[in-house]
Amino acid sequence: MNGTNSSIKKTLQIAVVSFALALAVCLVSLLIAYAYVVEDNVFNRLVSSEANYLERVYAEQSQVVQPRFPFMTIYSNWQELPKQVQELRQLSSERVEFPTANGGTLHLQTLQLGGDEWILTADVTGLEVSRDYLPRLVPWIGLIFAIVMGAAWLLSFYLGRSITQPLTRLATRFKQSSDSSRSIELPSQLPQNEIGYLADVVKNSVDKLQIALQREADFTRDISHELRTPTTVLKFLVERLDDAKGLSKQQSKQLKEMVARIEETTTVLLALAREESVHTESLGLLAELESCVVNHRKLADLEEFELHIDVPSNYRINANQNLLQLMLTNLINNALEHASKPSLQIKLQSNALHFTNPIAETTPADLTTASVRGPASQGLGQGLHLVKRICQLNQWQLEINSMPPQFQLEIRFKSN
Repeated sequence: MNGTNSSIKKTLQIAVVSFALALAVCLVSLLIAYAYVVEDNVFNRLVSSEANYLERVYAEQSQVVQPRFPFMTIYSNWQELPKQVQELRQLSSERVEFPTANGGTLHLQTLQLGGDEWILTADVTGLEVSRDYLPRLVPWIGLIFAIVMGAAWLLSFYLGRSITQPLTRLATRFKQSSDSSRSIELPSQLPQNEIGYLADVVKNSVDKLQIALQREADFTRDISHELRTPTTVLKFLVERLDDAKGLSKQQSKQLKEMVARIEETTTVLLALAREESVHTESLGLLAELESCVVNHRKLADLEEFELHIDVPSNYRINANQNLLQLMLTNLINNALEHASKPSLQIKLQSNALHFTNPIAETTPADLTTASVRGPASQGLGQGLHLVKRICQLNQWQLEINSMPPQFQLEIRFKSN
């Protein structure tokens, strides 16, 4: 955070100082250019005034007189002018200012005397003030630049400090609050601007997040206590009832299945609620499938169930191992309970895992919705809903195509 603050302050200082420098350069350049323009226009007007005087004298006396100013000269044709002036005049006929070979400056104007074109020139080299005084102004210009830069730096320092100090205090307070479960206490004297508004918004968001996390922790603790304990007691009672012949075999079997289903649902919900469910690792899909098949108690008791697995041994996905095995187990359970024939085919094609089993009846369209089940199902309607939640958590695409005589479920994994 300190690095970020320093970067913001430095960026602001560079921006303000650079703007002030650019503005000062533009203003000084404009003033210098204005001085030269004013000086040139004074010379041009002086030459124009003298040309009018010569034309008036010629109209009155019918003779060409010399200019009244010693730095002015009148020529009867262009060939009398320096060659450099002639060449520049040919390039631009509208030009009135010309440099001389000795570094001076000529201002000229044409005039008509007796039907002939004459050229009045003024060598203003000795009269140019801007060129002579500019070196004397350089120290003062430098002093002005230094004052402007100093003022700009002080302004940028003040602005940077005004902006970054509240952000630094705010970040420190947020960091202190993130290390504890206490509500965030905003620092006092926050400015009533965008920073203060940002602080209020972030505080409200973090407070809501802390409440949600606390709610999640309470849910995890409560469901673990409220469901796992009675599930354990139910399992114990079922075993006692079974031993005492208090229930028929069918009733005992159904009760055991329901208890196992509640236990499985509780395990899945806890896995989804815990924070570690978002932690993933690279897993071999075939190895996880084989582990689910080998450890499946009900599948191990079936002798005539046909299970075909066509998954490359080197295919790997990024997933949470616990959630992946829970999802695969639910899909195997779905085939065991709802297939019209004891058969299940598991095949991987183009990053998509297909579960295919035969069915005899049409199933509901929204099978992945909670508590939705087929007409002949004895379950809770949670299996495919939990599969959907696990797919959403991992950003996998789930598609179901249920059309007798075949049920097909496809899970498309993200490309590695």
